[in-house]
Amino acid sequence: MNLGGMGEMTRKKNEEESALTHLRKGLEDQRSYLSGYEQPSEVLAFETLRALDDLFFRDLMEPGRAVEENERRFRSLSTWGVNHALRRIVPRSLTSRDFKDFPSTTTIQAQADDFIFNCAALELGERYEGWLREGILSGEVRCHPKPDGEGTLEVLVLRPARSSYSDEEIGLSGLNWSSRRITANDRGRERQLEQRHRKMSRDLGQRVELIGGWRVSFSSTPEIDSYFMDWARLYLRRIHSQELIASDDMIGGRPFSRYLEVLTALSARSQKHIAYAAILRARYPHVHIRNLLTSHIGRETFVSSLAEFLDADTEEIETILKSITLSSENLDVHTSGSETAWAPIVQASEGTLLLPNYGLDINPFLFLLADLRARHERDWFRIANDREGRWIDEICRLFDGPRWQTHGRNLMLRSNGRVETDIDFAVLDRKTNELALFQMKWQHPIGFDNRARRSAGKNFIEESNRWIETVNSWLDRFGAAELRKRLGFEDLGTPNVRLFVLGRYHAHYAGFDNHDSRAVWSDWAHFQRARSHAPRRSLSQLASDLRSAVNQSRSTKRGESLIFSVGELAVALNPSSIPEQ
Repeated sequence: MNLGGMGEMTRKKNEEESALTHLRKGLEDQRSYLSGYEQPSEVLAFETLRALDDLFFRDLMEPGRAVEENERRFRSLSTWGVNHALRRIVPRSLTSRDFKDFPSTTTIQAQADDFIFNCAALELGERYEGWLREGILSGEVRCHPKPDGEGTLEVLVLRPARSSYSDEEIGLSGLNWSSRRITANDRGRERQLEQRHRKMSRDLGQRVELIGGWRVSFSSTPEIDSYFMDWARLYLRRIHSQELIASDDMIGGRPFSRYLEVLTALSARSQKHIAYAAILRARYPHVHIRNLLTSHIGRETFVSSLAEFLDADTEEIETILKSITLSSENLDVHTSGSETAWAPIVQASEGTLLLPNYGLDINPFLFLLADLRARHERDWFRIANDREGRWIDEICRLFDGPRWQTHGRNLMLRSNGRVETDIDFAVLDRKTNELALFQMKWQHPIGFDNRARRSAGKNFIEESNRWIETVNSWLDRFGAAELRKRLGFEDLGTPNVRLFVLGRYHAHYAGFDNHDSRAVWSDWAHFQRARSHAPRRSLSQLASDLRSAVNQSRSTKRGESLIFSVGELAVALNPSSIPEQ
C-alpha cells in the first residue's frame, strides 16, 4: 500500500476543501458589501451606464492618455461587473417621474467605479468557485503578514488543474480571425466612408455644441444620417453570431431582417453620437467623457422618430425595441447569468430611455438573440432545426470544383432496419480517394457563464464521442466501400475514412478534456481558415492542419492572470510569483 501517495491525496483534498470554504466565505462578504448599493433607480442606472461607457470607450476617446499599470488592471477587471451592476440598479418596476438630468462629478464617479469593480470581483469569484468545484482550477490558501504588520492576510492562490482550462479561447481566436477577414475584405468601402467623413467634418463640427458646460447638443441632416447608417452596416457585419438566424427567418411574427434594420439604425445613432462626443472632447479637454457619451431621450419621441426614419409602423417599432432594451421585463433573462448583457438601450422609467454605447459597440446581436430566444421559444427551436441547411451550403462552397464530390443530405446509417446514427455531411477527394464524414453541431454561442459552458460542453462532447464510436463500429461491420456506395460517390476503390466534428463557435470547452482522438475536432472558423488558406491540400493534410491549429491555439492560451479581493480574501489567479508563507 502506497501510504505516501494516499497522504498526498488527502493533503490535496484538504487544500481544495479549504480553498472552497474560504472563497465561499469571501463571496458571502462580497454580496453583503454590495447589498448597500442595491437601491434601484433611474439616477443610479444612468450613472452606472456612464461608468460602463467610460470603461469601454476611454481608449478610443483619449488614445494618447498615459495609463498606469494599477489603473489599467482596475479598469480591465471592472469590465466583468456589468451584469451584477445592472441587476442591482435597474428598477424592477417603472415609475412615471420626469427624468432628472445631472452632470457626472468626481464624487459620484468614484462611487460608481467602486460599485462596478466590486460587482466584477463578485462575478469573477463566482466563476472561480465553479471552476474549483469542477477541478478546472486547484486552490491553496496561504497566509502572509499584512503590509502594516498588523495581523495576517489570507491569499487564495488559484492555478489551472486541467489542460482544457480556458479552452474557450480557441473558439474565440477563430471568431476573431473571421471578424478580421470581414474587416479586411471591407477595407475599400471603409476608405470610401473615411473620405466622406473628411468632407463633412467641418459641417459636423458646426452642428454640435456643449450646453451648460456638460450637456451634448447636436443636429443632423439626411446626408449625415445616411453616412452613419452606411458605417453601421459595415461595422455590424464584422460582429459574430448574427448568423444564428437568417434574415428571412420568421420570429415573433416578422422576419429577422426587421430586427436588423432597427438594430442598424440604433448603431448608426450611436456612431453619430460618439463622433459628436469626440469633437467636443477635442474642443473641451476638461469635460469628462462620462458627460459626453451616455445619453437619454423621451421614449415616445424616440419611438416615433425611429418609426419615421425607417418608414415603419410605430407599434411594430415598439414591439421590436422590447427585444433590444434591458428593462424590468427582461432583467433576469439578461443578467441572472454571466453572459454579459450588451444592452443597446436601458429603460429605468416609463417615459425615458437611457442610451449607452458599449453594448452596440461590443456585440448587440448576443443581447437581441438571447431576448428573442426567451420571448419566442417555439419560433427559436423551429429556426434551430432548419439552420443546418445553411451551414451545409457554406461547407459545400469550400469543396467546390471537380476534385471534390459532396453529399449534403443527411444520411442515416442503418443496421438490421434500425437507425444507429447519421452523417451530416460527407466529401470525397477524388485525387486521394479519401472520404471525410462530418458531425456538425450549431450551438448557441457561450462565453464565461458556468452553467451554459457545462451544458454545452457536456452535450457536445458526449454526443460527438458517441457519434464517433457508432460510426467506427458501423464501418467495422459494413466497411468503407459500402458507405461510399450508400453516399452515391464514385467508385475509386475502398476509400480512407476520416471523421470530423465541427462546432459552429466552439469545439473545446474548459473542463472537458475527453475528445475522442479518432476524429478531428474544430470550430467552424478554424475549419474555414484552414480550407481557404490551403484549398489544394488533401483531407488528411486538412486534418493535420486543423490539429496543428488547435494545438497552437492551446499553447498560446493566455488565460487570465489576476489579483483582486473577494470580501476579505485576496485571490491570485495564475500568479507569476508569490511570496512564501
